[in-house]
Amino acid sequence: MAADVQASFCTTLVAQWSALGVDTAFVAPGSRSTPMALALDGSPGWRVEVLLDERSAAFAALGYGLVTGRPAVALCTSGTAAAHFHAAVIEADLSAVPLLVVTADRPPELRDVGAPQTIDQIKMYGSSVRWFHDPGVAEWSTKARWPSLAAHCVDSSLSGRPGPVHLNLPFREPLVGDASVEETAHRAIESHRGEASVSSDAIAALAARVSGRRGVIVAGRGSGDSVDALAAALDWPVFAEPRAHCSGPRVVRHFDSLIRCESFASAHRPEVVLRVGEPPASKVTAQWFASLGVEQIHVSAHSQYFDPDGRIGVHVVAEPSAWAVSLARLVAPVDESWSAAWCRAEASASDAVTRACAGLPLSGPTAARTLVGGLPSGAHVVVSSSMPVRDLEWFGGRCDQLVVHSNRGANGIDGVIATAIGVAVATRGPVGVSIGDVALLHDSSSLAGLSGRGLDLRIVVTDNDGGGIFHYLPQASVVEGSRFEKLFGTPHGTDIAAFGRAHGLSTSVITSIPELEEALSRPGPSLMVVATDRRGDLDVHRQLHAAVAAATA
Repeated sequence: MAADVQASFCTTLVAQWSALGVDTAFVAPGSRSTPMALALDGSPGWRVEVLLDERSAAFAALGYGLVTGRPAVALCTSGTAAAHFHAAVIEADLSAVPLLVVTADRPPELRDVGAPQTIDQIKMYGSSVRWFHDPGVAEWSTKARWPSLAAHCVDSSLSGRPGPVHLNLPFREPLVGDASVEETAHRAIESHRGEASVSSDAIAALAARVSGRRGVIVAGRGSGDSVDALAAALDWPVFAEPRAHCSGPRVVRHFDSLIRCESFASAHRPEVVLRVGEPPASKVTAQWFASLGVEQIHVSAHSQYFDPDGRIGVHVVAEPSAWAVSLARLVAPVDESWSAAWCRAEASASDAVTRACAGLPLSGPTAARTLVGGLPSGAHVVVSSSMPVRDLEWFGGRCDQLVVHSNRGANGIDGVIATAIGVAVATRGPVGVSIGDVALLHDSSSLAGLSGRGLDLRIVVTDNDGGGIFHYLPQASVVEGSRFEKLFGTPHGTDIAAFGRAHGLSTSVITSIPELEEALSRPGPSLMVVATDRRGDLDVHRQLHAAVAAATA
């Protein structure tokens, strides 16, 4: 009877999730999670992807939620398996990505008695989850509450600021049994959610604060699709990082290099900065705005602060697109020479970077720019934190024909390939990946079985045998050479190409930009290894910034 009630309980949860639009699961194999794994795999309309590593499964579920805005189920067995979910849970929390984390557990009588594969899983993710619940071992007496429990999980993951929910499910042996169709039949529970909005009086007050002033819109992930219209109404430039997907005529993509030009930056100081969504990776941009002491306004769909410098004067919680449309109706533009100057500088910077890249060796920046031009229009791209996201933001050029993702909530390099797998499962189309060698090795378990998943992943790895970003930090000039290499450079000596072939991936060693363009044009799964030099990349960055400075002088 115990097995039947557990099977029926899990089948009921899965059926309710289906009714609420949840239909995809990423499962790490294990024994204690058997009742839920069988329920997921046996339910019509569900896609179940099995990944060998729990961290990979959780980040793949994160990638799915990142694209769809719907939670996927991440399922694992009991014990330390659940601990490996934690990094993805943190990222889902900080990036407001819906996620249903389901951890199997031992029943109460097997806790604290030395039973194998048993740890304390109660509220193990702390404040990173929107809701935690452990309903105890399933019993027939509680069957009327099962649909409500499933709906509560979805509602908590999607309502307000989306994020992860943790459902801890203890199961008793036997773990295999047949679900009772009669007992699991139920009426699906509906859920309705609203969107944050701002009063007309508040919008009118903001319109008065920004009208006719020299300003800049900084657009990041979550900025919505109406930023370009607001920029036109204000006649302001838009500093658009790749995840913002902006395409209007006032978009400035090489803002990091332009601000580094002291003469240009000092002559084009804004009076107000409107930040929409998440911030870009550029520290130079944030430091410039902070040093100017100008008024800063931040708009986000959720009540999450992005104000590390403590300079935001107005926080607006509203759906950005609708808010931008309402504000655009009321504002007055600034003198047209303001945005025109920025647009001329952007055109000069873009031409300068294009010309400079043509004469430079393969590097992080040139690989990023080639990746943008080499993928089909509409493709999704997953970019690793550390140097790849900076190379794409600063030198990638026009990314508006692509959909760019990056795990910038915690800015970690873990789970990049797994996230891309989740994105590919959600989109069923081509997905490019820009990743460094250390991040690739960090997520190497996600390559297992990738060749047989039927996913079009085109992975470009810049291989500089270590941690390239540290060469841009103060440690590089302070720490003695051999100690720097040991602690920060961290050369690993791995043959990345052989590593890719060992996993059955179509692998190529790239030695030129035309080779990379040709390799990117072929469907994946594939691994393109671009050998670079850490110190050489640092010099390429300097040359590209210098080229922009010369073009705008």
